[in-house]
Amino acid sequence: MNKEICMCCSEISSGNMDALGELYDLLSMRVFNYALTIVKNKDDAEDITHDVFLQVIKHSPGLAKMQNPISYIMVATRNMSYDFCKHNSRKTLTLDAINDLTTNQSESQLLIENALFSLPEKLREVIYLYHICGFTQKEVSKITSVPLPTVKWRCKKALSLLKEYLKHD
Repeated sequence: MNKEICMCCSEISSGNMDALGELYDLLSMRVFNYALTIVKNKDDAEDITHDVFLQVIKHSPGLAKMQNPISYIMVATRNMSYDFCKHNSRKTLTLDAINDLTTNQSESQLLIENALFSLPEKLREVIYLYHICGFTQKEVSKITSVPLPTVKWRCKKALSLLKEYLKHD
């Protein structure tokens, strides 16, 4: 998948905007879900997702030169999401958002999602990037600007809290 993403970025930087659609198809769910873990609102996460890809267009000439365009996109997602939170007061997951997230999901998926949303934001962010997106802990450290030992501790703490949460439900 990384090869495909790098190819898309190379094409985009050459002016081929059709490749942007391919890049969007490859990364939009990751970007959306990462934004959702921070802003906790489906509509806002969708807006941020679109804004991230607008930023990709804006910075398209430099995309081919980037060693890790996925990290760039995820850092942009993180920054836009936190900027959104700073400027908006919506910081709680609403019942509508839970309903949107859980439509057509099994009971076990719902339980896991509720467990994830029960985590403190910083722990949820690390778990999402590491266990769901598949970034290495070192990559998570770079994306979140958090020292590697802290990322490792947050992963361990989050898994412990998730285990406790799932035991009680």
